[in-house]
Amino acid sequence: MTFIFLMILCFILLMAIRIPIPFALLASTLVYFIGADIPLSIMVVRLFRSFDSFVLLAIPFFILAGKVMAESGISDRIIRLADLIVGRVKGNLAYVNIVVSMFFGGITGTAISDTTAVGSVMIPAMTKAGYKKSFSAAVTAASSTMGPIIPPSLMFILYGSIAQVSIKDMFLAGAIPGVMVGLAQIAVVWLYGRKNDLPRREEKITRKQGFDIVGGAFYAMLLPVIILGGILMGVVSPTEAAVIAVFYSIFIAIFVYRSLTWKRLMGAIRESTVETGSVSIIIAAAGIFGWALSNEQLPMIFAEYLIENIESTWLILLLINILLFFLGMFMDSIPALMIVTPVLLPVFDMLGIDPLHAGIFMCVNLITGLATPPVGCCLFASSIISGESMEKISRAILPFILANVIIVLLITYIPWITLFLPSLFN
Repeated sequence: MTFIFLMILCFILLMAIRIPIPFALLASTLVYFIGADIPLSIMVVRLFRSFDSFVLLAIPFFILAGKVMAESGISDRIIRLADLIVGRVKGNLAYVNIVVSMFFGGITGTAISDTTAVGSVMIPAMTKAGYKKSFSAAVTAASSTMGPIIPPSLMFILYGSIAQVSIKDMFLAGAIPGVMVGLAQIAVVWLYGRKNDLPRREEKITRKQGFDIVGGAFYAMLLPVIILGGILMGVVSPTEAAVIAVFYSIFIAIFVYRSLTWKRLMGAIRESTVETGSVSIIIAAAGIFGWALSNEQLPMIFAEYLIENIESTWLILLLINILLFFLGMFMDSIPALMIVTPVLLPVFDMLGIDPLHAGIFMCVNLITGLATPPVGCCLFASSIISGESMEKISRAILPFILANVIIVLLITYIPWITLFLPSLFN
């Protein structure tokens, strides 16, 4: 047991000196294996077994589909559709930013893709229209957190593979919380608009222009319908749906929109390969780290300690959410999820909490960290795009973070929010 605590301490120290998370995980786990005199061949075997899951094949295909859609200029068409839906209200571009992220999240399933694809268009447009740079960047970073919540979601796929929960049920369970996050952020913009004179769109959109906008975005918006419809009807598995998403996105980008060149397609494949490699390294490193924790039965010890010393289930869930929130502030959501899931599953089992419900509030909590200082990747991306300092964006984004936290607490303590759709379809 001494060596497992040494492993954890080593990991914290390596993180403190800014060693990349995968290498910090591998190095600290190596300390445990050497100290506990466990053959290193087992470490190699466990690393490869981290990928021994058919459902994980969906990850590279969903990433590639998102990259293809982004490279082919689909985001511009979705933005125009969102602008048509929002209308000529005060602060309409801020609302458009959020609505676009809801649409885009249903296509890519990743937050950083949302930030870069939507932010590169929306932040300059909002700044030109008279919005503050810090507010424009904050709205973009905050709304991007819907990407990994609204299905399809890479985090839901990872959690489902670890907790042995149906990916279809995870997708269904994440739909309502994702919409709730969007509505909460719309409420923040509305409150901000009451105190500040936000601009509105002056020009009118004619009926003919409206039909053209809807027609232009129709094929792009059909993608999430194909993905979720195929999975819910039992026609395809999540992995097969991801493959279909790739071929469909390439087809409409080349033959329908005619906006994807061979060079840009190769660029999308290259970028998705690099991103898949990064995610794979994290999965392998976090998988072996989690195995070391389980080998010493630390999750069970932790669960028994909580149950024996804290009688209130509500208090235990609150403490878990606080832990997840602070972890999300300093770690990327994927490695954090990979590390804490094996530790917390025994706790949820002892408390009688559905692992499907637990997975949703865990993911939404950790995803909030993507837009939370000091290391939120969406914050960095929006800062680079806007040219605004991290300090100013961090102050502007605080109301949106508070809105996300409120949603996390609601879905934590009201299981019906997450379990309604899965129970309805099952």
